[in-house]
Amino acid sequence: VLRKLSGTVDDTDELYALKLLGEKTSPRDNIAPWLLESWERDWGIETTNLICDEIMPRDERSITPHIDLTTKYSVGISLGLDEGMDKFNRLVEQLGDDSMMLPQGSIRVGVNGDVRSWADFDEGTWWVQDCAATLPGIVLTRALHDKHSGDLSNLRVVDMCAAPGGKTSQLLSAGFEHVTAIEANSRRCHRLKKNLDRLRFDKDKYDVVVKEGQKWSPTTTVDGILVDVPCSATGTGSRRPDVLRRESDISELLDIQELLANHCAEILPAGGIMVYATCSLLKEESEDQVKKLVEKGLVETLPIQPGEVPGFQDAIDENGWMRVIPGVLD
Repeated sequence: VLRKLSGTVDDTDELYALKLLGEKTSPRDNIAPWLLESWERDWGIETTNLICDEIMPRDERSITPHIDLTTKYSVGISLGLDEGMDKFNRLVEQLGDDSMMLPQGSIRVGVNGDVRSWADFDEGTWWVQDCAATLPGIVLTRALHDKHSGDLSNLRVVDMCAAPGGKTSQLLSAGFEHVTAIEANSRRCHRLKKNLDRLRFDKDKYDVVVKEGQKWSPTTTVDGILVDVPCSATGTGSRRPDVLRRESDISELLDIQELLANHCAEILPAGGIMVYATCSLLKEESEDQVKKLVEKGLVETLPIQPGEVPGFQDAIDENGWMRVIPGVLD
């Protein structure tokens, strides 16, 4: 039972509330102490403060509502191909004055009504996908594109933990011969299939398999695997603040990550390309897992080169791995 306390809040009241909130609290107050300690250990105090300010903005100047879209032309644009550029630019114009192209081929749109009413939704030209979430698909496509002299038409790739389908859609739009999408959760798999149906991809070009990734093995040659492992999702805190207050025990996630990574490395033939990805800001789920995998001798690092992912060259570390930290990149 609720009782209304006041009338409509006007802009002045809202700004005052934001000001008061900024004076009385800190972004750090909304983040679990163990997580802050982990970030400070991994990245240092200064970077941790930048992360907090980006994830938990203090005032109206810090809040710019937007949605990122990936189009069927985006991967090609990230590879420097002109095909589809005219259609891409036309779509940016149709989406409104507050829309802009991002360096790696996404479109950032100011929040404006139901996305289903936006240009080309019914045509299946684009899907909602955060800019950072596009990076693993771009990296895998770029590595295979360069290795095979730009010809992806005879290559078969796998998207592990594929739902809701953004990365699968990227790989399909890149022009691979076949994409296998593996998803353990049947409900999420249903959503994945619905998304691919809306985007009108050729059904002969992909399979969707409901199975735990570590229990799946290919029946044909696989040229590349993208494994975006289940994780704490602490990098998504700006959209999902609940993950910033989660319990500190992530041991089960760490076990699953290691199991999946090892399995993918084992089923990948010699010379194949694997991309390991998380949406976590914890090294133990990301860099540390990759180090363990490399130390086993099943794979070696193929460093990401500056320019391979336009706009993200500053996110490449000394190992040639890509690490995107909120608040650090422009």
